Formats: sequence, C-alpha cells, structure tokens
Amino acid sequence: MVSNPDLVLYACIASGTVILAEFTRELNLDDLAFRCIEKAPPHHSIFSHTVRKRVYMFLIEGPFVYFGIFHEDLYKSEICGFLNRLRCVFEEFLETESFKGFENFTSYCFQSQFDSTFRHLLGLNLNNTSCSVLKEAQRSSLDSSKRKQIPLISKFSNPSSLMKKKKKKKVVGDANEEAGKYAMVDSADLNDHNNGLCSRDSSLLKQKNGSHMIERQKVKQIWRKHVWVVLSIDLFVCLVLFAIWLWVCRGFRCIES
Repeated sequence: MVSNPDLVLYACIASGTVILAEFTRELNLDDLAFRCIEKAPPHHSIFSHTVRKRVYMFLIEGPFVYFGIFHEDLYKSEICGFLNRLRCVFEEFLETESFKGFENFTSYCFQSQFDSTFRHLLGLNLNNTSCSVLKEAQRSSLDSSKRKQIPLISKFSNPSSLMKKKKKKKVVGDANEEAGKYAMVDSADLNDHNNGLCSRDSSLLKQKNGSHMIERQKVKQIWRKHVWVVLSIDLFVCLVLFAIWLWVCRGFRCIES
C-alpha cells in the first residue's frame, strides 16, 4: 500500500518510447519521463536510480515499460508494488479489449481509460484488493467514454470476435476464483521484487567489504616487501664493509696489535 500518495510524482505506461497513459503532479515531468524512457536500460526487468531526492524506477515487461518518479521517502517495496499493480491492470485491459499482439500504439491512446485507474491505484490497499477489483473500477471509466472507444476497438478487432465476446457469460464463482489467483500471483511477484532488492543490496555490501579486505592485505604485503628489501640492503652493505676491513687488516691482526 502506498502510505503517502503525494510521494508519487509521476507514473506512466509506455510501449517502447510511446507513452500510452500517464499520471503527473508537475507539468514539466512528462518531458523528463520521455527522456528517461528513451534511455531505459536493456536486459533489465526492474531498475531504479536515485538522484536529488527522487527515485526513478523502471518495471519492464516485454515491449511495455512501467515507469515512475517518486520521492525518496517512499519505500522501494511500495514503489515496486505500485508499478506491479499498474502492470497487472494494463495486461488485463489489453486482454479484455483484444489488443494482444498489436504494436502500432499511438501517444496517449489510453489516457481517458486510465485516468481513473491511476487515482484508484494511489488510494487502494495493495494487500486486500485484487487486480480484478481494479479492473472493475477501470471499467466504469470505459462505460462513461463508450462512444470514444468504439472507433478505436473497431480498428484492432473484427466484428465477429466482438460479437463472440458479448455472448460469453462469466460465472460469479469463476470470477472470484480468478480474482484470488491474480491477488496471489501479484503478492508473489511483489515479494520476489522485494527479496531481489534486499539480496542485491546485501551482495553489494559484501562486495565492498571484500574489496576493502583485499586492499588492506595488498598494502600489508607491499609494506612487508619494502621492509625485507631495506633489511637485505643493510645486511649486504654491512657484509661488504666487514669483508673490506678483513682484507685491509689481513684478518684480525689490527685487533691483536
């Protein structure tokens, strides 16, 4: 659960570099977010960077990027939970609207559908609310803007598939079972993200400690070598001087006289 929604400064859903829907508290953050999405790290499923008391976090799932800008006071576990919920709702939306496999999305084509979704995500209880419940809240916005959605849907799906979907009936028990399944999967994903962040932090700490120990050992070894070199040179000089003294005095005759 997001303890303080005011700490969520920006959030968006993007396909590649095309922003499909966004939530922002400041006017200038959309340009900054676009530049960040352009430089999204490849080969990462989750990535975060903190600078100037702001956390920039990416959740990457296939071609879609779920990106947000948050205040550093918000825990990373809450940030991961928020982006994971956003991903869950968006995936259900795509399956419902028959956009699966479609790639030619336009900028802000889902903004009207997800305005209310962002608001619900910022105020809901992540532990007790499933993705299906979020979808029900999002469907209310779909009903209010039904006239605007019909042209968009007709472009990406044929009439026969839409008629078949209208004829399908959902059983209440199956819907409840699906809701419980999504809630369990989502909580498991959130725990995996949290465990991954903790293990990453602990591994970094171990690496730093190990590097410090190695540096100390190297310094000690170098110091020992220097000491042995100096002692060896002193001993060699002393032996040479002693040999010269013996040669001049022809043994110990100088001492005897």
